[in-house]
Amino acid sequence: MANLHLAIAADFLLAEKLLEALEQSELDIEQISAVELESFGEEHSLRFGARAVPQLALDEVDWSQFSHVLFAGKMEQAEILAKAVQAGCLVLDLYGITALIANVPVIVPSINDDMVADIRERNIVALANPQISQLVLALRPLLDQPIQQIFVSSLLPSAYFGDEKVRELAGQTAQLLNGIPLDDDKPRVAFDAVPANVQGEEKALPFSKAFELQFAKILPNLAACTTFHSVQVPVFYGISQMVSVQTEYPLDVENLSQQWQSQAWLDFHENAVITAVQNGENEESNALQISQLLQKNEHSVQFWSVSDEQKFSLAFLSVQLLISVLDY
Repeated sequence: MANLHLAIAADFLLAEKLLEALEQSELDIEQISAVELESFGEEHSLRFGARAVPQLALDEVDWSQFSHVLFAGKMEQAEILAKAVQAGCLVLDLYGITALIANVPVIVPSINDDMVADIRERNIVALANPQISQLVLALRPLLDQPIQQIFVSSLLPSAYFGDEKVRELAGQTAQLLNGIPLDDDKPRVAFDAVPANVQGEEKALPFSKAFELQFAKILPNLAACTTFHSVQVPVFYGISQMVSVQTEYPLDVENLSQQWQSQAWLDFHENAVITAVQNGENEESNALQISQLLQKNEHSVQFWSVSDEQKFSLAFLSVQLLISVLDY
């Protein structure tokens, strides 16, 4: 598409990762700017290739100057998204704050790209939540099977809840290691694990219900038989999932592993177990990591998956979604 004028509306760390992912794509971007949903601070600057990226405060943004917006705002910033839409922008909602609105398609790139056509209903398309995209991409070879039950336990890092939660984990960890107790009224994230549905915006809608509604837009036939358990753990980056799948017919584990080995955006490890930290340390790879494939019986399998929710599930998949939108 010619004359692609792109705005990235996000916090600084995600904006950096989005720019890196865009650099690695073959998109022809005529104009690109970053909108500071939260102030980046004077010491932070962004680059796209050899050029500096203009950084705009919210009060100086003219949304009509952009054709597309990568919007990574929270629910309380929904009015900003609405202004971009009213100005004629096509908005890619990276955090899914519009995902439960009727006629807003929810996309896992390479899985249900055909639904991108529905973007014209409201000029908005939502990227699936990182937990959902990680699960759905892993399930891809099994989607033609009559699945009876899916159980997924997600271990969520601080980065899943935003940059502020990462800083909070770092600060609390240092404080406790130095023998300084935390304030009694401060929610504890260091050296502890808590249910994800008591954190921030997750309180607004029952966690399981929110996922059921979003998941149903992507794989409606599996929504009723899929159960999510989500826990915040004291890890900075990387979502880990333990998944159990039960099917009506016997499963061919060897065929499953072969399909994973040939699947794009995915690395399958037959012998090693890949953790969130190991995945984060491997800067050369940006893919969904699957390991520890176990066949519990002929009708059920269990596997472990890990992805970088910032670099892969948000930045990389956002660019893939943008490519689908432009192709449409």
